[in-house]
Amino acid sequence: MDLVETLGVEIGVRQAGTPAAGRAAEAVADAFREAGLEPRFHEFDLLGYEADEPELEIEGQRWDAGPCMYANPTDGTVEGDVRRLGTHSIGGFFPEADIFAIEDDQGRELARLHMSPFGGAAIPFLTGVRQIAVGPTVFISGADSQRLRGMDGAHGRLKVGGRFVPGCVERNVVAELPGESADAIVLSAHYDSVWRGPGVIDNATGVEGLRRLAERFAGREHPRTLVFAAFAAEEIGCIGSRQYVFDAEITGELERIKACVNLDCIAHGERFELMASPPALAERLHELAKQLELDTRYELNVGGAGPGVDAFAFHEKGIPAATLAHFPYDEYHLPSERLELVDEQALGDSVELAVLLVESLLAEPMQPESS
Repeated sequence: MDLVETLGVEIGVRQAGTPAAGRAAEAVADAFREAGLEPRFHEFDLLGYEADEPELEIEGQRWDAGPCMYANPTDGTVEGDVRRLGTHSIGGFFPEADIFAIEDDQGRELARLHMSPFGGAAIPFLTGVRQIAVGPTVFISGADSQRLRGMDGAHGRLKVGGRFVPGCVERNVVAELPGESADAIVLSAHYDSVWRGPGVIDNATGVEGLRRLAERFAGREHPRTLVFAAFAAEEIGCIGSRQYVFDAEITGELERIKACVNLDCIAHGERFELMASPPALAERLHELAKQLELDTRYELNVGGAGPGVDAFAFHEKGIPAATLAHFPYDEYHLPSERLELVDEQALGDSVELAVLLVESLLAEPMQPESS
């Protein structure tokens, strides 16, 4: 089974809380079974969100805008003057991004315009502090953000639509390969996609990489247990991985998890991002990449674990965590993600690096960050 085609083409758009996401979970479970594992579903309740396409005009001209997940809708169309508020970064490898407000003639904020987090096209994304909903918000492209910097006081009109969908249930797909010890390493990738995005690169490639890891490690004896986890609802705030960590902490299961190796966007991108913490894990990952001579094929960018990926939920609990990703790329979170973009060499190299890292952690566990 090739999960890039199954998830990215046959199923396509698979937003969290939708029937398509349910079909994706079943496909991943089937792939785990083919690899000789016995998958289970870790279910959790979810408040879903159905976004409408935003309508944005600046000085009477229509501008592209991507929806913000969990944004409250406007009451019809709001209009007023545009003012730049400043910049914000989620952290990690996310750069600073401009934020603008549309204000009425009394200076009251009506809505916000956020620059796309990596400066590319106007994409669907999410923002705000850790709460369910934010005010009316959309994302604009990096180029339009630069234009708007020179248009302070421009007249803007915006319509934001969306609906909150209660009663959704999402499922992480989990399969365990028992080792001599119950101490475990989690190998992960998320299987959901964004609004109108088929998620071929983000992240059918990562789930396919996870499937290949399952095939490589199944049928062999290991000193420690391997847990393969395909997480749901990553695109709306890494909800699946956070719920998994939260529940594991409640039951005491988190105590046996000694590391997380996460795959996200592993077959197309400008750089090979190696994001790992603590620093000793980042150094080990870098050395393994050089051992495979990946530094001769890719621009390697080595840094600490950061937000926006599923490994971060483990890192926040002091668990050594690493994410492998090829990033950025122009088609990120857009309908133009397609099968032709997949670089099999990059996908294969990512899997080989992950294999070496997991084998290294099996042989020589990394000390927790709190130690």
